Amino acid sequence: MNKNLILIATALALSLTWVGCNKSGKLNQRSALKPPAGPVELKLKWPEGERIVQDMDMKQNMELSIPGQPAPTKQDMTMGQEYGLTVLKATPDGGHEVEMEFLSARMGMTAGGKTLLDYDSSKKSPAGKPNPVADMFGKIVGSKIQFFLNASNEVERMEGVDELVNRLTSGAQADALAPLKSMFSEGYFKQMMSQDRFLPPKAVQPGDTWPVQIEFPMATMGTMVMDFNFTFESWEMHGKRNCARLEFQGTITTKPDPNSNPAGMSMSILDGNSSGVSWFDPELGITIDTTMNQDMKMVINVPINPRGKPGAAGRMQTITNQMNQVMTIKLASVK
Repeated sequence: MNKNLILIATALALSLTWVGCNKSGKLNQRSALKPPAGPVELKLKWPEGERIVQDMDMKQNMELSIPGQPAPTKQDMTMGQEYGLTVLKATPDGGHEVEMEFLSARMGMTAGGKTLLDYDSSKKSPAGKPNPVADMFGKIVGSKIQFFLNASNEVERMEGVDELVNRLTSGAQADALAPLKSMFSEGYFKQMMSQDRFLPPKAVQPGDTWPVQIEFPMATMGTMVMDFNFTFESWEMHGKRNCARLEFQGTITTKPDPNSNPAGMSMSILDGNSSGVSWFDPELGITIDTTMNQDMKMVINVPINPRGKPGAAGRMQTITNQMNQVMTIKLASVK
């Protein structure tokens, strides 16, 4: 398997990640909130000084059709990452400064029955040839990014992204730079901190629905567009917490970057569908758990290094990927 394809698969997995949090310590306390008879606001809360640690797990099954190969290649990937969010302070205009710290990462990949990658940043890597993906995750662990949110929880600016990208791309080969920059662009981190975009714009009650559209830039691979319909299904006890059960379903598509290089890498998503459920705790002002299922067909055009005469036009290789992905988001701790 070409290492660039591994990076592309990782980029897509990260870009599709649903962002949510729960509060492990406070989950052990029974809710004081009683389900109201009428509408209620579902709004995020950022208590000053609070630190939450989120854990994400993803399982991905892919069937890759590559030109020149007699049969599709089956590839399975698992990925997990853990990071902390610390509310540094509230700002006079009602916003907040929040610091994100990457704490650990893990990733496993098999293809054609062979193990391509088995990495866990919390464990010592075995001796042998270094893997580019393992090297990438090794650099991101310990990195910090600071977000400046306004009163509407919108990211006004960030600090630390350029430093992180420089760390990741230091020593990377040219063909790996584009996927790396797509994975860890400002748009990706902005997406992670824009959790309120999934919440209703006004007070809701069981039975209410609302649309959500998200456009996520992926640098040279264009823009991912996710269209969802959310429904407040019911009030439901999730552990000891009284939560709003939110179910959602929608489509995933892509549109090309008009400024991209026609000879560069591109990606499109066909027949992309997504569905899932979240439990939002209005008392704590946070999503407790989220589970999402996604099915899609990806068409990836990858440039092939030209051979022969200098200056000859490069050729393109088209790879088709039929993919299913299941993600769960949970909180590890809160202080």
